[in-house]
Amino acid sequence: MITPGYPGLNFLAETMEDVAGGKRKLIDAALRLAAARRSFAGLGLRELAREAGLNPNTFYRHFRDMEDLALTAVAEVSNELRPMLRAVRWAVARDNPGEVATRACDAFFAYAEAHPDAFFVGVCGSTGPQPALRDAVRQLLADISAEMAEDIERLALCPGLSRPVIDDLCGYVVSYLFHLSTDYLEDSAKGRRQRIQQSRQLIGWLLRGAAEQQRAQEREQSQAQPAPAPARKRKPPERRPH
Repeated sequence: MITPGYPGLNFLAETMEDVAGGKRKLIDAALRLAAARRSFAGLGLRELAREAGLNPNTFYRHFRDMEDLALTAVAEVSNELRPMLRAVRWAVARDNPGEVATRACDAFFAYAEAHPDAFFVGVCGSTGPQPALRDAVRQLLADISAEMAEDIERLALCPGLSRPVIDDLCGYVVSYLFHLSTDYLEDSAKGRRQRIQQSRQLIGWLLRGAAEQQRAQEREQSQAQPAPAPARKRKPPERRPH
């Protein structure tokens, strides 16, 4: 913490703010440019510096290369989105457990709406030509899915489902919402509302379908077990004549 009133420390504080501000400007500028072209590939240093309003040499104060910048942007989203979703799930579960899936879905799209460039870049990057970015985005989705499954289990939101089924279900839901986010962002206000409603409906279908499938598997397993063999009646011992 910088103590006010000391010129040297105040100068240091201003310098630190400039550095942080420069990093923020570069990330935001890179996301804008990459979102417009749907890729970080081919993004030039001078083009980026011009968009950020900075000297090109400023870039290397903060990042090794463009890949480092892209991974930093993904990490920022991870550090914000994951705790936010968990907080929503736990807060809603206290009062309205049946609304957790709906409210978490709403929160996900609200975050995407607040960070559209990051989502355009992330969705394209998840299947794009840059392996490091592709792996980072996929890892982010895997982390969100794993935390979602853990919360569902700990909060006992789906008591009839086994953990492997919950893991699969969360993977499907997270992947679906993530890839739908770009269509959501490009849609009208009415279209966005419809997509949220469709997503809620789909999650409900998946939950009910998974529960029914597990019950069916349990019935099949119980029917497949061989019935216990009937107990043999022991013959009474023969009485020999005296």
